[in-house]
Amino acid sequence: MSRNPFDDHSDGDPFDDDPFGDSSISSALRKGGNSGQQLTDDTRDAIPLHSVRRSEDAGGFLSSVGFGGGKSGSYKPLGADSDAHAGYTNGGSYGAGKYDIDNSSAPKAGSYIADSREAELRRREEALEARERDLRAREVNMSNMASGARPPLNFPPLYPIMYHAIDTEVPIGDRRTVRTIFYLWLALEAILVFNCIACLIVMIFNASDVSNAGASFGSSFVYLFTITLGSFFLWYRPVYNAYMKDSSMFFYLFFIFNGFHILFDAYMAVGVPSAGSAGIIIMIQCISSSKKAGAVLSGITFSLWVLHFLASLFMYIKVRRHYKARGHTFAEAKQQAYVGFAQSGAGQAAVSTAAGAYVRSNTGNFV
Repeated sequence: MSRNPFDDHSDGDPFDDDPFGDSSISSALRKGGNSGQQLTDDTRDAIPLHSVRRSEDAGGFLSSVGFGGGKSGSYKPLGADSDAHAGYTNGGSYGAGKYDIDNSSAPKAGSYIADSREAELRRREEALEARERDLRAREVNMSNMASGARPPLNFPPLYPIMYHAIDTEVPIGDRRTVRTIFYLWLALEAILVFNCIACLIVMIFNASDVSNAGASFGSSFVYLFTITLGSFFLWYRPVYNAYMKDSSMFFYLFFIFNGFHILFDAYMAVGVPSAGSAGIIIMIQCISSSKKAGAVLSGITFSLWVLHFLASLFMYIKVRRHYKARGHTFAEAKQQAYVGFAQSGAGQAAVSTAAGAYVRSNTGNFV
């Protein structure tokens, strides 16, 4: 029997003898045969220091779906794929390389609000800068003109009596509004012509069935000249000058006379007999007398007057909002009216006459 390795062996190495040299252990190993071989060589149930799994070549479900390692049959530590699992839970997909997704640069909800506000401020600044550039360009253009020189007259085209250029005299931000009002004025002229034609047809074919058909045609013919000139000089030209000069006085002139024009549209749509309009009343009389031509033309005229009424009312409200946004007041309009009258020829003549009368009354010279 071999010595006990824990005994005191001062004369030599205590591990010189094989501790398994005991006869009982040797006999057990010899009797075990293959069992001993299994105990010494079988490493299938051994647990290594790092947990491993087989590669794709080992087969199995995990390797079939791409969770395996390389094709060399080597083992890969399970902890090596922790980043991949983290990437998968963050919205990534398995494959080669890293799977972590950096969400630090993802847009936040608040950033969209800030960006929209900055874009709105930037748009307003650009609009103001464009308007300032336009005003400076007009000032330079006017200063470069010779003393007493005026732009060439260009309106109306056939017989020009004034200078009219929206793209030159009106600021950029207001040109669309002024141009729309100008188109409304042109539409008014077309409606007046069509209304006169409708009244003429009614007078020719429905004179016996429509009351005062001749008077209606005569009034509609007069409107071709009076309403054309009145609408241009009383409300279109004032709104043109109001946007061009940013003047409260011209805005008030537009509000007064364009308000009367809107009422005129409503009055013409009604079609009172002998009022110069082929409106709804004239249409009803033509329908009752079975006169199709007069009824159709009167119906079209009525529709045109209604559309022009609605469009004019819409633009009136839009100009009113612009007037309030610019901060104009009625006191400012009165002051501008006084200054304008004093600077005009009639105002200067009136002032000089009043001053002369005052001097003569104080000196006793009434000659």
